[in-house]
This record gives sequence, structure tokens and C-alpha cells, in this order.
Amino acid sequence: MRKIIISDIHGSYYTMKKLLDEVKFNPEEDKLICLGDMCDRGKNTKLVWEYFYNLQKDYSHHVVLLGNHEDMFNLALKEARYNVLDNRRQDHYFRNNGLTTLQSFYPEATIENRRYYFKKFAREYKKLRLWLKKLQTRYESWDYYFVHAGVDFNKNFWNQEHRDIIWIREPYLSSDKKYDKKIFHGHSPIREEPYYDIRENRINIDGGCVYGGKLNIVIINEDGSMLFQQSKQLEEDSYK
Repeated sequence: MRKIIISDIHGSYYTMKKLLDEVKFNPEEDKLICLGDMCDRGKNTKLVWEYFYNLQKDYSHHVVLLGNHEDMFNLALKEARYNVLDNRRQDHYFRNNGLTTLQSFYPEATIENRRYYFKKFAREYKKLRLWLKKLQTRYESWDYYFVHAGVDFNKNFWNQEHRDIIWIREPYLSSDKKYDKKIFHGHSPIREEPYYDIRENRINIDGGCVYGGKLNIVIINEDGSMLFQQSKQLEEDSYK
């Protein structure tokens, strides 16, 4: 079974689908591993979330991890529903392009009416909301570890702080420490060729697609060989 790994799609549904079609992704025979940050910044978060929701509903072997952007969405949604006097979570999320996600469901959403549309989302997309809430934060295969952002190498892979798993940059990115397996991660965009970074201890596949870079798909074949497939963000996914 091939492993096909993708990260930091950020609403770029048509770019993602182009790559999956190019590598002839077969949901029955391949394992797709998404490292999070499916939402925000691009136009088509709704399509991306629904794609992965339906994929996991139909095929239980695929893996979808929580990114910091999904975590921000979950926290903002909870605040909008239950804490009428507080806007800090929503403000933080919207400073990180959260409005693009809400508008992919409700084009008329604005910063001013966001609480109304968060509540509307919670009612109308209950199954999707619960799926987002339950996304796992890490995954281990026999040959690699997988997270969204990184780890604290001073701790066991399965004994990490939630915030580190989805937010960490330093000292993780500069560390030469390593586990018994390499770590696949995204979160920290590589904004120049080759738009990925392979180290002795980790592989960063966030190609900064929404910043003018590329969206990466990594194929790990059964013999362990690794191939990269890349694409610039397609126009239909971009606000530019």
C-alpha cells in the first residue's frame, strides 16, 4: 500500500485534486495522510474539509491530523456559541485568515456578523463539526512519525504538549536531535525551491502554496522509495 502525504492545503481544493489525480490516488489501495491545516487563506476550505470527511467516512484507513488552523477554528466556534462576552478566540482566528473559511460556507459572512454564522455552521454542519473536533494530533507508521508542526525532542513522541504538536517552530526546526524514525511535518512554509526540506531527523513538506510556493504530495512506495509531486496554487483556489 502506498502512503500519500499532503499538508497545509489551506483551502486549495482544486490544486489538491489535481495532484491526487496526477499520482492516480486510489482510496481503496492507497493510504492518504493529511498533516493538517486544510483550512483558511484559500477559497475552498468547505470542499477540502468535506473531501477528507467523506474519505474517512468511506475508508477508515486514511489519516487526517489536526493543524493549528483547525484548532483555531474549533476554539473560535466554541467561543462564538457559548461565551457571548468574549471575542478573543474569534479575533485571533480572524487575524489568521479565518474569515476565508467561514465565507467558503457562507459568502455573506463578515467580521461583524461572524458569531451568527459560527452558530449557523454548528447547526447545519453538525457531523463535520464533530469530525473536526475529534481529529487526531499525531500518527505513527512502521517507518515514520507524522505531526502537523513538530515535537519537543526532549519528550517521547507520544508524550507531547498539545500546543507543541500543532504550533512549534523553534527549537524544533534547528534541532539535530532525532527519534528512531524521521518525522513528517508541515506548518513552517518553505518559500523557495525545492519547496520542501529533508533533514536527518525530519521532512518538512509545507511548500507555502498560498504564499506563491507549491503544494506538495509525497508518495512513499512499498519498497520505501519516495517521490514528490508539486503544483502551484491554481487560480480557482486563490483570492489573488
